[in-house]
Amino acid sequence: MLFSELSKVYDRFPLTFKLMAWYTIFLSLIVILLSVFVFQFTQRWETSQLKDTLQSTTVNMADDIHQFKPFSNGIFFLVYSDKGGIIKGAIPDGFPGEAPLSPHHITEITINRSTYYYYDSPFQIAGFNGWLRGIAPIRDLTKKTAAMMYGLNLAGFLFLAVGSIGGYLLIKRGLRPLHSISQTARDIGAENNLSRRLLVTDTMAKDEIYELSITLNSMLDSLEDMSNREKQFSSDISHELRTPIAVIQAESEFGKKYSTTIEEAKEGFNHIFEQSRLMTSLISQLLDIARLDHAKTLQLEAFDVSFMLSELEQDYLRICTTKHITIDFDIAPHLVVEAQSVALRRAIGNLIDNAIKFTTDSIQVKARRDTNTVVITVSDNGIGIEKENLHKIWERLYQTETSRSKKDNQGVGLGLYFVNKVVHLHNGTASVQSTIGKGATFEIRLPSCE
Repeated sequence: MLFSELSKVYDRFPLTFKLMAWYTIFLSLIVILLSVFVFQFTQRWETSQLKDTLQSTTVNMADDIHQFKPFSNGIFFLVYSDKGGIIKGAIPDGFPGEAPLSPHHITEITINRSTYYYYDSPFQIAGFNGWLRGIAPIRDLTKKTAAMMYGLNLAGFLFLAVGSIGGYLLIKRGLRPLHSISQTARDIGAENNLSRRLLVTDTMAKDEIYELSITLNSMLDSLEDMSNREKQFSSDISHELRTPIAVIQAESEFGKKYSTTIEEAKEGFNHIFEQSRLMTSLISQLLDIARLDHAKTLQLEAFDVSFMLSELEQDYLRICTTKHITIDFDIAPHLVVEAQSVALRRAIGNLIDNAIKFTTDSIQVKARRDTNTVVITVSDNGIGIEKENLHKIWERLYQTETSRSKKDNQGVGLGLYFVNKVVHLHNGTASVQSTIGKGATFEIRLPSCE
């Protein structure tokens, strides 16, 4: 419970503070561990050095007892008789003079919190046998260690201060791109401007911030594209529904005010019905286009184009007969592609519908295999398309001036856009060739499965 509460409090702190806290704690642990290691190593090393000095100095002085000094190199010396009595020398404060002999090893003794090392070495001079005792107080060693630790702690504090300040500056610099990202996001929200992007340059380090910027820019691309599609959809709706709605309003108002006979009312209702049917068709096409615009891929499966075109042949033979148009199908057998059957059928149907609108009296539909590609062409002998307009016919809502001037051939300019969109989602290509006065030939190329 306590840990959970502390975790909640910790989560409220800024990221900079949390990073600095962990960084400082880590540095502090390093300094503490280093200090302990240095202290232990230094203390053991100095103790070893002190013992070696104590033993060697005592032995050397015992070998040349004439050079006796009561104090030398921080060591006190005493001369004992062979019976243990002190003859001469200096006793450090607190050291017991009656301490037992230690002829073969250095002995440690603690009296009243004061610690001493001592060592006894025998000597002979003019028939006199005695002992030379060397005594090394540990307090001198403690003073040296304390001075060393003071310096080490001071250096550790300076290291910690410099490291923490440097770490803070490094963290602030490292998080600066995040502040830039946040500011750009706020600006985009305030300005409602999805065209803005995060700054990404080739000189930037290819780190996590760089990857985040690339990802966010990609997300902004998708959002902008989605926003543009929504705006385009709204624009299409308002643009194309304006005319039929105006006609319906005008016919309704005219019928309300001026219709006096059933024939006049029927004529007005017929106009309203035609416009409402046009609106229904338009809305259906716009919704299909919107779905395609949002789609990145289609669910494709092996599909026999030859069989589908044979079915279309039966449908369009009846339609063209009533319109006194000759339509010929030349379909190679077993043309199989990876396709979404409903979308591809509608796309090819749109091409044939388009040919019916603009042909004079003849349409040809062909399908063949070209190496690893299935080629489908729809040709008419109509008015043709100006060369400068060939690339525009695939655009949304585009109609040539000649098509607009022909009442029976009016459309909304979405059919060919739908065709191009579907073909590209099938990893294919759509193209057109046309000569004014001789008609147009539309061609679809799709990857073959065989």
